[in-house]
Amino acid sequence: MDRRLVLLPAAATAALAAGALSPRGARACDPESMNAYISTVADAALAPALAALEAALPHATAEERALAERGAALARAAARDGDPKVAVRSAAALARLAGRIEARAGLSPPLEVG
Repeated sequence: MDRRLVLLPAAATAALAAGALSPRGARACDPESMNAYISTVADAALAPALAALEAALPHATAEERALAERGAALARAAARDGDPKVAVRSAAALARLAGRIEARAGLSPPLEVG
């Protein structure tokens, strides 16, 4: 009997038993699925910062509005492209900007610690 005819099914059986060819293993390593998930997480991190910024924008100066638009565009692009590091940094910067606008406009009381 040809040795290749025995080794090929044996190798396939071993791979299946190890989970290397299982659909579940393939999903876990699917780059598109991973990027989509990272984008979802980044979008969720951005949502509160963008909401706070949107609420503060009516009280913003022209310079602050331009900064907010550029920052929001960068943050959305980072979330869409699956770059969580940039998305999270952008979310923090946008939240700080919203806080500065609110403080300057007298919209929020000082933070109370304790």
